[in-house]
Amino acid sequence: MAEKQNTDHQEPVLKFGQFLVSKHIACEEDIIRALDLQRKRTIPIGKIALQERLLSIKQVFTILNEQGKSSRMFGEMAIELGYLNKKDVDYLLAIQQKSRPLLGELLVEMNVISRETLEEELADYFKFLEDYI
Repeated sequence: MAEKQNTDHQEPVLKFGQFLVSKHIACEEDIIRALDLQRKRTIPIGKIALQERLLSIKQVFTILNEQGKSSRMFGEMAIELGYLNKKDVDYLLAIQQKSRPLLGELLVEMNVISRETLEEELADYFKFLEDYI
């Protein structure tokens, strides 16, 4: 397993997918396929902003056009253009995060693991994180 580090505000030593791979519960290809499916099913922040009536379609297209000329994220570009503030972007990102399908659920859907295995491995993963912290 990975070594513990004593740094505040860091990512977990292993993300859940990495944890499953390290235990030979899933292979890297399964995790990559599930992450790709997760990405495809994640609602774009621009669409959420339209649904929440925080941006117009014209503003979304302007942001997307400007975003294509830079490496900035949608929310950063929306702030830079003055269409949204940081609080708005944080709100939209929270909605996006809540709507994102969970990796474990996707692995069950893909028949990579059973629901029982998912529940057992999540319990083990959270124990691992507790021990890490």
